[in-house]
Amino acid sequence: MNKKGKYWLVGFIILALTLTAYHFYAASQAEQQIAQLIEQQTAQTGSISVQYSDIDVTPFTGKVIFTDVTIILGNHIERAKQLTVDLAYLDVLKFYLGGTNYALEHLYQAKALLVKPSYVNKSTLQQISADSLHMDFQGEMRDAIRAAVGDTAFGHDQQITAKGSNLNLQLPKTLITKFKAQQFNYTGAVTAGNKKFWQQGTHSLSMDSLTWTPLKSFQEKYGFFLQGFGYKTDGIPFHSLSFRSNPQPQPNTFQVHSELKSELALISADGSVKLQEPMGSSKLEGAKITITDFSPSFKRVLANIEKLLSISLPRNDQGIVIQVEGTVANPKIAQ
Repeated sequence: MNKKGKYWLVGFIILALTLTAYHFYAASQAEQQIAQLIEQQTAQTGSISVQYSDIDVTPFTGKVIFTDVTIILGNHIERAKQLTVDLAYLDVLKFYLGGTNYALEHLYQAKALLVKPSYVNKSTLQQISADSLHMDFQGEMRDAIRAAVGDTAFGHDQQITAKGSNLNLQLPKTLITKFKAQQFNYTGAVTAGNKKFWQQGTHSLSMDSLTWTPLKSFQEKYGFFLQGFGYKTDGIPFHSLSFRSNPQPQPNTFQVHSELKSELALISADGSVKLQEPMGSSKLEGAKITITDFSPSFKRVLANIEKLLSISLPRNDQGIVIQVEGTVANPKIAQ
């Protein structure tokens, strides 16, 4: 190798080492700025606590990894064994080159993976947990953070999609009580100008391979029917569940549609829900349950019930239609 070639080689090595060192330095700076952002936002509100044991921004790949995350807001506690936010590498560089505010204002999409996420409401004892949760965000990150931790309206449309495995949901003092699902998918969106993602957004949810544990009173009242189909009263299987909700002009009111599919029949529910705390006291308005797609065994059972009790179940061209009133925790057949 001639002298000129050696100079080029040495220059290339120096450049590579410089760029590598810069990437590690930029990652370190990004870690500090993200930590400072969390401290600033939580200090401004005073009502939210964000704790984690470690934060790591990986050089070259643009991943932000939080370990042992706990978020506390009033009675609401969210945890994850690990939270990995996967950003485009240029988005990570924005934290160093332009500062935190600039980076977040120009961060329009991100992916995240939560390992062992969970949620607990201490006042109602409602709990949600899963083995894993993959999330995709579209919107503006700075706007979303401000609205989430403060009482400010969204300045941009925001959307979150998520999918996960082994979902466990517990809703004490409601008809649902408890259920598990092997797989689930969720999409939620809110338009600019609204303040509350959950109350003013649109939501859709689907689940596969469910097991439902109903209220004890439901088990005691209808246990002989369930056992007649070969089911355990505290573990009723379903093929799938779908749910969607849209906010209504009335405050804290949703229009809801859901479908629950089993080997016996398809159960659909429609109506409005006026949200209240606790969730079980939310009022049902104009609600109805429709049962269709009967299996042969389910048809025979219904015919025997009508004959035994000398009743005729309300029907239309689709199937059985039952008007429902009351609350989420205590639904009743309307008279």
